[in-house]
Amino acid sequence: MTDIESRQEGEKLDIFHQPGDGAALPRILRNISELGLDNNLVELEALGYTTIKGVLNERQIEGAQQAVLARIEKTTGKRIDLDTATKEEFQDLTYVPYMLYDDEVFEEILMEPKPLAMITYLLGESCLISSVGSHFKGQGVGGQVPLHSDNGNGIPSPYPSYSLVANVNYALTPYSREAGALALVPGSHRRARQTLPNEMNLAGDTANPAALSMDLEPGDAVVWHGNTWHGSFPRLIPGIRMNLACYFARQFVVTQEQHKGVVPKDVLERQANNDRFLQLVAGRQPYGWQTEGPNYDMMAQSPRGLFD
Repeated sequence: MTDIESRQEGEKLDIFHQPGDGAALPRILRNISELGLDNNLVELEALGYTTIKGVLNERQIEGAQQAVLARIEKTTGKRIDLDTATKEEFQDLTYVPYMLYDDEVFEEILMEPKPLAMITYLLGESCLISSVGSHFKGQGVGGQVPLHSDNGNGIPSPYPSYSLVANVNYALTPYSREAGALALVPGSHRRARQTLPNEMNLAGDTANPAALSMDLEPGDAVVWHGNTWHGSFPRLIPGIRMNLACYFARQFVVTQEQHKGVVPKDVLERQANNDRFLQLVAGRQPYGWQTEGPNYDMMAQSPRGLFD
């Protein structure tokens, strides 16, 4: 007789409290449904990405914009106007890294429930934040980011069907093709490989016709599977296209940025009771020890499946 059969008559099997994926997947799917994201889940599976409208409020958008602009001014010595900047003032694309600890607003954005629910479905409850940065793009053909998969760092093809990494791209300024929008290729996550040279381009006569422009308003978010081909069009008009890219990884994948052991004290104090935040910044990542050796209690909590 199985464990289920041996239960008392009328007692129900509580699938939400079983070990491993038996508990995690139903819990994740229930959260997605409660957040009204069932259609987004279908879209994510079918297309390899999904758009969630209006995730960020005006205060968060303004706070993130000002924090990124402050970093740009610090590193370049330039004060940039998002609406009117010319090619002479700021041209093409720069990446602004390691933004999580620049302002409290990024802690809020990291924990936004709807995109995080999609990321959790893709990477499991034990996933980590890999990097938080901004792609800051002015007018110019050099602002194109060729189509690629985020599995490009030495992962051999064919890629696994499940996601090893995943991205949330928040629009902080309006997105359109002429404004240098994010580009995605529907269904490309199922190709399980990196783009070929003749598939990468997003400008001119050789632009990949399968690439779609993500036309977004500030505060919208796009979440995509790590296999999905994406890039961005060059900006053809004055002004700046600004995003916030929150890039996540499974627990066993080396993150782009270092968070374990270096989270600022004020952030740890502010997030002391937020178990999910501490998980995301590698607070339960068992690897990376020195002479102290392994923490076996932490290793025992390592994920046992795709979702937990």
